[in-house]
Parts: sequence; structure tokens; C-alpha cells
Amino acid sequence: MADTKIKILFIIICILQLFYLWQYRSSFNFEILTSSFKENAGITKAVSPEIIETNEILIKNNLKEFNLSKGFRNSHYLYQRTLEFNYPIRMNDLSEYSLFLKEEQIPSACNILESGKYLKLVKC
Repeated sequence: MADTKIKILFIIICILQLFYLWQYRSSFNFEILTSSFKENAGITKAVSPEIIETNEILIKNNLKEFNLSKGFRNSHYLYQRTLEFNYPIRMNDLSEYSLFLKEEQIPSACNILESGKYLKLVKC
């Protein structure tokens, strides 16, 4: 009888430990599993909001190429992720459309086309 109670207690402890590992230690998110076949599922987990906003601005303005400001180029993370996330829209140093970080100064010859929470799209 006592042997059976110890086995049941052991099984319960094992199940609780597995639940703990699954929920808290593995960073598992059930939302990602349930929406895994939807478009753009999990992008907020993969990249920062600035990168997501670059894609939204470029698609909204129907651009095929863009340029990046010095602020983008100085941040290796922003530079690389912007290029990767926005493919097939490509970066072109000669493009008249440039993305600037919100806090960056824009050259006087440029006009702001769109301003978002983190970025500005300008035409020079």
C-alpha cells in the first residue's frame, strides 16, 4: 500500500516537473504553435519592432529598393536584419528612398514621405 502511494507521488512529481520545464524553462509559447501556419506568425519573437516597421513602410509605399542611413549602418543588428527581413525588396546605395531612425537628422535636400514610431522614410 505504501509502495503504491510512493509510486503515485513520484509520477505526480515527474508530471509537474515536465510541465514546469515545458512552460517556464524552454521558452515555449503555445501561441506560436497554434498560429504556425499563418502569415507572419511569430515575427515579433524573431525581430525587433524597428525591423517590422521597415517592412511595413516599404510594402505600404510599394518600393522595390531602398537605402539605409548611417544610423542603420552603424548598428550591425539593424543593418543585417533589415536586409534579411525585407528580401526581395533590396538595398541600393543609389536609391532615392532612404530609411532613417526617428532620432536621426535628415539632410535638408530630403522630404519626409512617412514617419512611423521608430523610422522615417525620406526621398532625396
